Amino acid sequence: MNQPDLSSASTPLGSASAAAGAGAAAGRPVSSSEPLHAPADVNAVREPAVPEPAAAAPAAPEPIVRESKQEVILERSVRVNRVLIAGVVIGAVVAMLACLFFPIAEDAEYTMGQIVGFMALIGAALGAGVAGLLVIVLGAVARRKRGTGIAVQSDVR
Repeated sequence: MNQPDLSSASTPLGSASAAAGAGAAAGRPVSSSEPLHAPADVNAVREPAVPEPAAAAPAAPEPIVRESKQEVILERSVRVNRVLIAGVVIGAVVAMLACLFFPIAEDAEYTMGQIVGFMALIGAALGAGVAGLLVIVLGAVARRKRGTGIAVQSDVR
């Protein structure tokens, strides 16, 4: 079994480690007043330092849990922003596709790009209007589906 050579430590820290290992191997405590020197027995085995058991930590106090129950009304609602944005996008796309199905006369004053853009604006406005009406209807349907529940609030201290 190969043992590390403790006598060839080149730094003072290494020498202190070697002296501490020698004192521990000899079974006597090492004090800071002892001279730092290499152990007499190079083949002495250094015992690993055993940490002292930690002092018993004080027990954590038992948590205090306070629960309160309250009756609440559960209400569903419509996400207005999402429905309106979807209506605007769908209206614009439908209007742009609809204008592509109609031919443009050769002597027309407007180009196809101008017509598609103008129809996209009109379609977006119409889509927002239809989506707004849909939000009103869906909101009325969602309000009918009210319910009650019991909410439990727990405070832990």
